[in-house]
Amino acid sequence: MGWFFRRKPELVVQQHAGSDIATMADIHARSFSKPWNEADIARLVSGKGVQAMVARQAGRGSQGACGFAMVRTVADEAEIITIAADPAMRRAGIGRALMGQIVRELQHQRIARLFLEVSAENTAALALYRSTGFRQVGLRKGYYTPPQMAGGQAGQPAKAGGKAPDALVMELDLR
Repeated sequence: MGWFFRRKPELVVQQHAGSDIATMADIHARSFSKPWNEADIARLVSGKGVQAMVARQAGRGSQGACGFAMVRTVADEAEIITIAADPAMRRAGIGRALMGQIVRELQHQRIARLFLEVSAENTAALALYRSTGFRQVGLRKGYYTPPQMAGGQAGQPAKAGGKAPDALVMELDLR
């Protein structure tokens, strides 16, 4: 028998379109224990200094997004508000493609530093962020909803009787 490999899709990352809001809300709902609905996302992307990027599979035209990220810029700093990939397509390079485009866009805008917060328990996201050059610069103890009160984070099941996970504050120097 031969080996079969799942090829990673070729991705295109671009500014979101208004028609992406519903898909973004769906991806967020399937990725986080406290999801944002369409109205929440529409309000956020219309905010001052906020830009949203979506990842799509190449060759699929304007077909739905398979991942997205929202970034807020103030002065010469930026913060990733959220980043998520369709759970059915995780480990396909969507997060890395989004991060790469975000960094390029922010460098073009002469942004000096990019920040984000991530659960200390989200090992996949931490591996991505560290591999792209982020370093931990802060800690928010017990920041996230305790697992017994939520359905877990990023598709992970809740742990009974668990404590609230810490948030790591991470920074990437873009200069």
